Amino acid sequence: MLDTIRIKFPIDPTEEQLKGWVRKTTSSQTGTSDYYIYNPVLNDAMLKFTFRPSDFKGNPILSLEFSLPKLSFGHNYRMITSIDETIKLVNSCLEKIPHIPKLDLAEGILIRFDMCYNHQVGDAVDDYIRAIGNLEISHRRTKHHRHEGAEFRSKHKTTKFYNKERESGFAEAYGILRQEITIMGSKNVQKTLKVKKPTLSDLSNEKIVEFLNDDLEKLGLLGNSIATRNTALKSLCEEYGTDAGMYFFSLLNLKMDKSKKQIAKDTGMHPRSLDRKLKKIREAGIPPSLTDTEEPLPPLTIDL
Repeated sequence: MLDTIRIKFPIDPTEEQLKGWVRKTTSSQTGTSDYYIYNPVLNDAMLKFTFRPSDFKGNPILSLEFSLPKLSFGHNYRMITSIDETIKLVNSCLEKIPHIPKLDLAEGILIRFDMCYNHQVGDAVDDYIRAIGNLEISHRRTKHHRHEGAEFRSKHKTTKFYNKERESGFAEAYGILRQEITIMGSKNVQKTLKVKKPTLSDLSNEKIVEFLNDDLEKLGLLGNSIATRNTALKSLCEEYGTDAGMYFFSLLNLKMDKSKKQIAKDTGMHPRSLDRKLKKIREAGIPPSLTDTEEPLPPLTIDL
């Protein structure tokens, strides 16, 4: 349930080890500084090492970014299910890599991590992506992901839904709608995990499920099917009566073509008033989107 991570260590490689790295120079208002990069490949996974002899506090920092499942399995469509076992496996892999000091994955401070889940939806992957692409999360920008998915982005947190078969190139990933959350930046990782120096040991499958379900809840998808036009109209009229039901159904159809910002601009409706009306649709158990399939798309559920 984890994919890419980035961790840092307060460790100095030796001068002999750094001979295998590439030296770079960066410039800033305070002057120039050197750093080193090293990108070995193991099991078709690239491990991106960066070493800075001095951070803003004057301490050495060695960082490492890589895909846990790709290093473990040779691909990244299979989910990591045991963090402890993965730490042991990765540590054994790190011992095979030249030009690096001895590292223990469990001791690395997390500064980025990707949580994920494979929703097995068969032929309906693209139907879900089209419907989810019409949804919104407050304070995040909605855009289409490059692998024909939907993405909800803020500065330090991004949620994506995409076709894993298309992204990975593996036929074995057929039918996987990948839900993925990326948490970026030291402070944001600390805030998310409520730990000053977070490590992989501060994560658990149960905690990851909470984060994934929280995003499903924000999208109105937790426990709810994505309705067809026929089922949405029926549900809204049953919940609010014919007149109000038809009004909310018209708004739902409008939301399929325009963003909340555009609806508010075109209609002169105050954004908070629009939010309250869209909330009424969600309270009827209908995410503010529709599918063109014959039957509603079943709820997305996360099982350990």
